[in-house]
Amino acid sequence: MKSLKLIYSSAVAAIVSVIFTVAITVLGELSVPLKNWLTDFSGHHWTSKSIFSVLIYFVVWGLAYFYSGAVSAKTVRRALINLIIFSVAGILAVFLFFTAHYLNFF
Repeated sequence: MKSLKLIYSSAVAAIVSVIFTVAITVLGELSVPLKNWLTDFSGHHWTSKSIFSVLIYFVVWGLAYFYSGAVSAKTVRRALINLIIFSVAGILAVFLFFTAHYLNFF
């Protein structure tokens, strides 16, 4: 059962990391001060986003692992399906955002 808990925790952490990455990408493009802060943090805004995404992943993974209790195979399956859904939605959101940005919709 320990491996199910590890998989579940990793899926939850990855979902939160995907949400963070999409949000910070869009917000960074819309807010010059945020993008500048990200650049100042590590030298490039994408590097900062990566650092924060990895940190968020491990923090959420630890919290999910230690506070989730017993995890069933059904729960793990649902978490993995949600991870796929959020990953595809994140890809589409970033793609549509940059397409709209390129076409000067905003």
